[in-house]
Amino acid sequence: MHIGSAMLNGCLFDATASYLYDCTVMSDKLPNLIDPLLFAERRSILAGALKISVLKRLSDMVVNVDSDINVEVQFAKQGKRAVVFGRIQSVLELECQSCLQALAWPIELTFKLAVVSSLQEADKLEIDCEPLLLDGEKVSLNEMIEDEILLAIPDYPKHGYDCIPQHQSIDPAFDDNSRTETNNPFSVLAKLKKTGE
Repeated sequence: MHIGSAMLNGCLFDATASYLYDCTVMSDKLPNLIDPLLFAERRSILAGALKISVLKRLSDMVVNVDSDINVEVQFAKQGKRAVVFGRIQSVLELECQSCLQALAWPIELTFKLAVVSSLQEADKLEIDCEPLLLDGEKVSLNEMIEDEILLAIPDYPKHGYDCIPQHQSIDPAFDDNSRTETNNPFSVLAKLKKTGE
């Protein structure tokens, strides 16, 4: 959530302006395609959960696709610019790149996007946020959320401790003496010397 803003009775409150915006609150079932310009005019808020399984790129990177991603997205105007504030919370199950076992990876992200219609307009952004390119009437909320999560996942996730067990492979069929003799190339000569042959 951006500095100077807070939630009050489900609506976006701008502490710097000291008044409550009119807003539309939508919850639970999140739409995929959204019109960020219209939502910004209405000061809409979307809140609900997404299944990881509906996010194809993320699904390919996690061990468990049945988990939920909690999402809250607020639309507003900053000057004449439509902006999007978002918060994402979840616990992803990634594959540890050391031991290849499941690794719980909590995420709690916030983002702020400004709606732009071209790359040239994105280059000229004067406010402190990333561009959200709108090349039609609607954008995919799912892809927007997925992009933010993918940026936050490490390339090589690993447990925070030494997760590879240190094992010595010992064949119980052989005792210490037999292993020593097998590994010692001079053991045959030692036997010959003892027998006098």
